Amino acid sequence: MAVRVGLALGFAGAVAMGSSTALAAEPDPWGVDTGAPYVRLEVDGMATPGVWPNPSLGGDVAIVAGRPKVHARIGVGALATPTFTLGDRGKVGTVLETSDIEGCAASHYRVHRVRLCAGLQAGVMHLRWDGFAAPGRRDLPWVAAVGGGSYGIALGKVVDLHAGIGLGVPVVRPRLVTRTRSAMDVEPAGLVFSTFRIGLGFRLG
Repeated sequence: MAVRVGLALGFAGAVAMGSSTALAAEPDPWGVDTGAPYVRLEVDGMATPGVWPNPSLGGDVAIVAGRPKVHARIGVGALATPTFTLGDRGKVGTVLETSDIEGCAASHYRVHRVRLCAGLQAGVMHLRWDGFAAPGRRDLPWVAAVGGGSYGIALGKVVDLHAGIGLGVPVVRPRLVTRTRSAMDVEPAGLVFSTFRIGLGFRLG
């Protein structure tokens, strides 16, 4: 009987030790439990179909700093739109240069991360006019409220792959205007635009 009890206790202890070892071995590639400063570099490709009639393509580079669960994302980016027809007189293309600052909250489970961000985007829209005798302005201000969510998966302790979708509302809404003797052509930016992104993150600290 004593031998059986001893074997049972030994088996239970081994199981408990194995469980605690397994728990301790759970991956924490995002550094949630370390308490160390959270600094990452993110490089994203982006597309947005909603600012002008043609979709815009580009990308951004951002520094993420704070804690894994709550941090700031500060970035710069550019989006280019192929030329589109304005009225029946010519074509217009745009290049939007932006700076972004967002606050983010994230939830982690092992190698997975779900993140929500919201903030402000400001910049300049550069215009390319083609075929107009009297083109409109070359540069227009741009300010928009932005936000969105993303899913990320850690590919190790240094690199992650992430993808997300966002929405933006122009606060300073550009209007492309050109005039002739007989008419005026106007193309306003969309009231709301969506943004799709995919990119890589790199741990810096």
